[in-house]
Amino acid sequence: MAQAARAVVQVERLRDQVYQLIRDDLKSGDFAPGQRLLEVELAERYGVSRTPVREALFQLSRDGLLADSERGYTAPVYTRKDIFDRLEVKRLLGPRVAEHVASTATPLQIKLLGKIHDHEKAAHQAGNVRAFNEANHQFRSQYYAMCDNELLARCALLIDDQFGIARNRIHELEENRQLTVDHDLQLLAAVTAHDPKAAVAEIERFLDFLAAYFAKHAPGA
Repeated sequence: MAQAARAVVQVERLRDQVYQLIRDDLKSGDFAPGQRLLEVELAERYGVSRTPVREALFQLSRDGLLADSERGYTAPVYTRKDIFDRLEVKRLLGPRVAEHVASTATPLQIKLLGKIHDHEKAAHQAGNVRAFNEANHQFRSQYYAMCDNELLARCALLIDDQFGIARNRIHELEENRQLTVDHDLQLLAAVTAHDPKAAVAEIERFLDFLAAYFAKHAPGA
């Protein structure tokens, strides 16, 4: 009797899982700017050995999400130049992402984006900064996932994630959370209407606001 063929089951590598866990915790503000990330503590935190933690930290450093020094890896503390370099890249990529999303978004994708925005707005109204940041990160992740150019979306999301710690600190102020809620609502409206021009205009308007904000509040300002 012939033996049944067996297929290899693809399982996500531990390194990749730890990478995503650390990345999510960076975005949610669990690590303060400049905080050291120790292998032994992270291994205990995520219930894994130190090897996948070491590999994940190395990759996060390569992706610009952690600072690497002789003392090890730390959550980044961005300088004024770091911030404006990233804003420059966002100006190059952001409008193209907006065009793709507004042109190709499906009704189901738009519905999910709208639900996430509702959570974001509810967290803001409740004054729950942590829940707001989590909802905001979900909104951004869903938005980029709606871009049908996956390579463009990955590049743009990587730069966007590098703003994570600075964004969390900005959202500690109620007026800044409201500005983000309003921006996401306008972007959602443009995507719902399948209006690429309106989506691009909203992205560029918000980038203008960020440039003006960081001109006053970036380190060294």
